[in-house]
Parts: sequence; C-alpha cells; structure tokens
Amino acid sequence: MDELDRAAQILDHLRAMLEAELAQARGQRLLIRALDTQGLFERARQRSAFNAQLAQLERVLSETMEAAGHALGLTAVSLVDLRKAAPEASQRLDACMADVRVLASALREIDAVNLKLGGRALSRVRGYLAALAPQTVAYDRRGACRPMDDISTACRVA
Repeated sequence: MDELDRAAQILDHLRAMLEAELAQARGQRLLIRALDTQGLFERARQRSAFNAQLAQLERVLSETMEAAGHALGLTAVSLVDLRKAAPEASQRLDACMADVRVLASALREIDAVNLKLGGRALSRVRGYLAALAPQTVAYDRRGACRPMDDISTACRVA
C-alpha cells in the first residue's frame, strides 16, 4: 500500500500547512484592529500563495488516491471502498483526513470572524472620512437627498 502511505504523508503535510495558516489567521485580527494596511496586503499575498500550494497538494492527493484505488482494483475510489479493500492501511488515512477536516473548519470560522472584523473596521474608517470631509447635500422639490458637486446659487426650473 505504497500509494496509501504516500496519501497519508500528503495529508500530514496538509495538516501542518493548515495549522500554520490557522495561527496566521488568528494573528490577522491584530492587523485589522491596528488598521495596518501594509500588513493586511502582505497577509493577503501570503494567503494567496497558501491557497495555490493547497490546491496543488489537493491535486497530488487526488492522483495518489486514484492510483491507490487502481492498485487495489477499485474502479471508483472512495474512503469506504478503501476501508473495505485495505482496512489497516486506511485507518491512518481516516485519522489524517479527520484532522484536516477539523482544521479546515476552524480556519473557515476564523476567516468568517476576520471578515466581520474587517467589515466593521471599514465602516469605522468610512465614518471617520465622512466626518472629516463631509459632502454637501441638498434636497430637491420632492424631498429626495441629492449630493451636490458644486455649490451654486443658481437654480434650474423644470
């Protein structure tokens, strides 16, 4: 079961990558609170590189699992079929897969919190900018608010 061992090694590598990314995502909260734009842009670049590397490892894992299935004589490869064909070799694979799922779920939750914090920071910055540089607003005949680009004393009659 050389292919199954290789798949477990790939999953171990994925787990290590997710653990490191999880720590980085938790640290991103500090960047958001400090409104560190350069740090946030650097973090976004790192996350993009992580996503690319993760996608590549997922492709390699898929190919390895398919090769393991073909070596065992399976036409369609699934974890259930692998458990039936090679129960002892697939136990480590199941444990690694469970760890990866838990870490991916935790990363998804932290990303949701960071997104919410980012939205709050953005609304606060917009509020500050609106207070520092207010836009002139006038009302038309219907009472609708219309921003005015230039202040003018002339009026247009329809």
